[in-house]
Amino acid sequence: MKKDLKTIYNEWYKKGAYEHCFTFLPYEHSMTIVQSANWECRKVLEIGCGEGDLAAIIAYHGADVTAIDYSKEAIKIAKSKFNIKNLSFHCTQIEKLKDKFDVVVMQGVLEHIEKPFDMLQYIKNNLLKDKNSEIITGCPSFLNPRGYIWMTLQLLFKVPMSLTDVHFLCPFDFEEIARKLGMALSYKSCDQSWGGGQKLIIDFKKRLVNALRDAKMEGNVDALIAWLEKAVKYSNSTEYSGAIIVYRLFFGR
Repeated sequence: MKKDLKTIYNEWYKKGAYEHCFTFLPYEHSMTIVQSANWECRKVLEIGCGEGDLAAIIAYHGADVTAIDYSKEAIKIAKSKFNIKNLSFHCTQIEKLKDKFDVVVMQGVLEHIEKPFDMLQYIKNNLLKDKNSEIITGCPSFLNPRGYIWMTLQLLFKVPMSLTDVHFLCPFDFEEIARKLGMALSYKSCDQSWGGGQKLIIDFKKRLVNALRDAKMEGNVDALIAWLEKAVKYSNSTEYSGAIIVYRLFFGR
């Protein structure tokens, strides 16, 4: 019987999510989100806050932060780590929220949601305070050597990247989403090394082996890694080629 996402996340947080789930800590991702907005005196909602690190950073930058996650284990850890007067943690879902916010933040959330556009539409209609409000969300991107390999495996051979990734969102997807929402869009990529450098090599040595094993496929991962170690030196970094892209959806002014 397939486990639901909430059960999977609760198990991961019990074991230690950073050690169990992530090859790298999301430092560049978090800093790119933090640098994308002015937080002083703004009312902020973080959806899918996990252990609360990003929410705490935003609170330290002067925002009044409400941070939510549907994993009770994640919220338990977050509350044990942080005691900041302008930061509160809640185990709940967005449909139960009554407040409205200046900024809604998500870090690595939308790619795990069955209907990400519907979620963004709900946020726009129900959680944004006014025309000065915005949505800031960071997702993996695949316009890089890492992405081209994953998209080949995923689209041609249906090899899952993980147990929890449902979508593979890129700038062209968000451009369409922004048009449908009637909002403006800006974005910036980060983690260039993960997209096509040494962090890519480190990640694939772990993640690619696991993915092929889970798909019951065989492959000479060592040979591919050896080739990539030479090839990535020739890849060019652009504003799109980071492994993570932070998107800002806002009302055009």
